[in-house]
Amino acid sequence: LWFRSRTNSALACHAQLSITACLRTVAMATSLCESMRDGTILPDGTISVSGLVDEACVAMPPRQDAEDVDARDADTPDKWIKRHKDMVRLTGRHPFNSEPPLRTLQEAGWVTPPSIHVVRNHGAVPQLSWENHRLKITGVPRPCELTMDELASGNVGAVVSIPVTFICAGNRRKEQNMTKKTIGFNWGCAAVGNSVWTGVRLCDVLAYVGVERQSREHRFVCFEGPEGELPQGETGSYGTSIDMGWALDRERDVLLAFKQNGEVLTPDHGAPLRTLLPGCIGGRMIKWLCKMWVSAEPSKNHYHFFDNRVLPPHVDAQLAQEEGWWFKPEYIINHMNINSAMFEPRHNSVFRLDNDSQNSTLKVSGYAYVGGGLKIIRAEISLDMGKSWEIANLSRPEDAIAEARGTDKHWCWAWWETEVDAARLLQCKEIMCRAVDSNQNMQPMFLTWNLMGMMNNCLFRVKVHPMQTPGGVAVWFEHPTQPGAETGGWMTDDAGIFDPAKASDAAPGPSGVAPKRPVAAIWRS
Repeated sequence: LWFRSRTNSALACHAQLSITACLRTVAMATSLCESMRDGTILPDGTISVSGLVDEACVAMPPRQDAEDVDARDADTPDKWIKRHKDMVRLTGRHPFNSEPPLRTLQEAGWVTPPSIHVVRNHGAVPQLSWENHRLKITGVPRPCELTMDELASGNVGAVVSIPVTFICAGNRRKEQNMTKKTIGFNWGCAAVGNSVWTGVRLCDVLAYVGVERQSREHRFVCFEGPEGELPQGETGSYGTSIDMGWALDRERDVLLAFKQNGEVLTPDHGAPLRTLLPGCIGGRMIKWLCKMWVSAEPSKNHYHFFDNRVLPPHVDAQLAQEEGWWFKPEYIINHMNINSAMFEPRHNSVFRLDNDSQNSTLKVSGYAYVGGGLKIIRAEISLDMGKSWEIANLSRPEDAIAEARGTDKHWCWAWWETEVDAARLLQCKEIMCRAVDSNQNMQPMFLTWNLMGMMNNCLFRVKVHPMQTPGGVAVWFEHPTQPGAETGGWMTDDAGIFDPAKASDAAPGPSGVAPKRPVAAIWRS
């Protein structure tokens, strides 16, 4: 509707009110017609996920919960939390910043159990209870405090369950630190996990409190965790904000989540309430959510500015401070970029090539992900330093879920796998992998350093070294780094050093027959 005359101003106002009322009705109708999916694990071990078009379920993996408090936590503020003993601790005993061993992540399957899911904690975990917790919402027409029972009741909005891959923006940071030290610690390539998250859509919560469209007063939604949780910032809380357009977009699936894989959130993952922003970096999601408010301005929280930024490669810590780079809005990061890494061949694994080995092909496999609701459309490997590329077989279980939901949005990682003829390995110096998304984005050849070491997504490269074993000729494989303080990797001071104590057998290809896909073209320098 377009009104040109002042005499029609009253009519225009009436039309605007009618449009707003119509939008409210549509939003409420959409929420009401969506079936409740409360994350209940069904007798067959699956969870029904939300869909407007059809039914879809996701199988849950066995839980791997710890039975006792780890001795490393016994004299820390987190001495009440039970944690999986195999998680790799990246910042010492406390705070708990951890990723699973890459093999453990792979063996868990497409859905990651909470106990071996990546954890990023800036300080001690607050002890909050479901019964006493309240979410305080202000800056809206109907401010309120919501209990957890109210949020889970379905009265605020339909309870939904959606599979989403969570990724820390620092995934693969150790590769950056081996180039030049960043201000972040050494994440390996397992700072990623995939879960079914259950909660209420943020757009429904906003409608419940009277916000259903953007305005000058309602431009941003701000979130914060408990006050006094952290040493820096005015309130000691971890906080951030997102644009109102993002918050109101139903297809973005932004959740206030209270379950992970059918169980209430564990302390390390934000119990009892957290934000969940599909396709977004983990640092924009607030655990232990206490406050939410709508504002004309973005968050002023310390961590909204001094965390989760990719600054130009010439900017070091001193220059960032002196020239105010932290406050330049264009360098904030939200959506994940495209990335991939190899599960297999594993670091320090050995593949026999002698006549008695029976190894005709090598298994090569990994994961790939991208943000923004895009989907991975292919994964490829190169055995000739990137001159030519060979497509791998792609597994994308989310396709059926997206179809059932009636959307083109993809929030989950894809897995890929292929086989390589054993005879090719003696002439191969390294195996590279890369992924391509539905917008034809692909990973760059080389690493670009940045001060926070975030969003590292260059080609993942595994070196291939010939060796002699008692049985004859073999090759062993070397990943670029290992997480945290673990030794090994061709980018480290231990480059080229094989560790017999940590050796394992590289897996042969499951079929023993490599794909016959001739390369159409080879790049020439």
